Amino acid sequence: KINMAVWAWAVGAFCFLASGLSNIPNEKCLGQECTPIIAAEDRITPERCTVLENTQNAVYSIKIKIGTPKKEFRVVADTGSNVLVVPGISCAACKRAGKELYNYRNSKTAMLTRHASKITYGSGTVQGPLIHDTVTAIGVESSNQSMLIMEQENIQSYSSFSFDGIMGMGMPVNAMGTKNSAPGEDRSFFAQAGVDAFTMCFGKGPRPNGVLKLGSKRNTTFMFEKVIGEVHWGVKLDGVHIDDDKDKIDGICQGQKGCAVIVDSGTTLIMAPSRHLVHLYSSLCSFLPSCESLAGKNAEPSLRSDMFLTTLLSCPDEMDNLPDLKFSLSEHKVSLTKETYIMKAHTKELAMNNFMSGLNHSINFAQMDQLEEACVPAFMPMRMRSRKFGPIWIFGMPLMREYTVMFNRNQGSVPAVGFSKTSKCTGCNEGAMVSAAGLITKYREEPTHLSPTYIRKPNLILEAEKSEYVRL
Repeated sequence: KINMAVWAWAVGAFCFLASGLSNIPNEKCLGQECTPIIAAEDRITPERCTVLENTQNAVYSIKIKIGTPKKEFRVVADTGSNVLVVPGISCAACKRAGKELYNYRNSKTAMLTRHASKITYGSGTVQGPLIHDTVTAIGVESSNQSMLIMEQENIQSYSSFSFDGIMGMGMPVNAMGTKNSAPGEDRSFFAQAGVDAFTMCFGKGPRPNGVLKLGSKRNTTFMFEKVIGEVHWGVKLDGVHIDDDKDKIDGICQGQKGCAVIVDSGTTLIMAPSRHLVHLYSSLCSFLPSCESLAGKNAEPSLRSDMFLTTLLSCPDEMDNLPDLKFSLSEHKVSLTKETYIMKAHTKELAMNNFMSGLNHSINFAQMDQLEEACVPAFMPMRMRSRKFGPIWIFGMPLMREYTVMFNRNQGSVPAVGFSKTSKCTGCNEGAMVSAAGLITKYREEPTHLSPTYIRKPNLILEAEKSEYVRL
């Protein structure tokens, strides 16, 4: 049975602005200076590892411990935000939902600050005080970690999810600065714990877990791309290719600006402008004979796109013909196989939440009554752009099922994102997480199952409230 409140939360806008969050270089902890941040040149990232627990192929979370004595919480590992948020004892809604609650009075190491905070999301707000306490996560400890303690929340269906809070793993700046000021001092967990690099990968299959490792030492070479902008893990995107075709697909990332793509572990799908997806699906139609027959080679891209989505629903055998997709970044290319960019979903959920809506033509769902499951692309339309870098894509979870991604907070003088093809995303005690690209063998797996009910959209910092321009 579909939880309508969950559906409303999932498909609602999830972009946010922050008001008054940690933008305080000389923050006081009850009359004394808070613990200073470790200088970048003095940071040595320890090699640590933890399992990313998968929930509905939509959320990957880790366990952390807060306070003295330690209390355990489960938090989303989110590279799209930069603040640790956990529910507090004064949050009545959190208590009713059965969340683990933080109580500073029960911790010998808690320190109150003189500041309260509020985050406004497209689907609601959370607010509460900023508190400092000892936090242990992924085998490292931050002895005086800044946190937002939720006392009030009105985000739809937060109670329906298994996690308690969110651990921001975003860019090495305070991404939660006020909307009218520059980002302030970095008070994120990784900054205060002295961590400058970490990697993530998600396993393939029905509902596999993932792996999060700290440190930059791996048994393979990463293809690094310099981060553009100041707020998100964004890199340049120059275009999309079909397999080994040298020519880019027309209508995608053209013009002087090209595009930007944000790598975000907290986003369920790959997000892209609807007009770009129309051109992508139109090109893929050529690889499905029944689609090509229905639409015709000379049909408008919008019609060919519609026919591709309709043909795909029945999971035809001709899906085997679908090619790899290659994305041209500034310096390198990353690719997705059909086993990654095609997913399966229950038809009843899909009918309730057509996440593919927003394209030029409606999709024909008439045949879905005879299907228990349908095949759908792992893409979702989104209208967002940057003034400087043009339209914005989001590389969400599907990319991390193909690649181990390294987020290097101090790659020389500029943060960088690295990509290394994953042979198998193994557990922390099962050897190497990645293999050299030359050792990768081609294999076929059952498409990952998608629950449209639980789709999570990205947390994007906007230039202004209700703006379509993102602060990259």
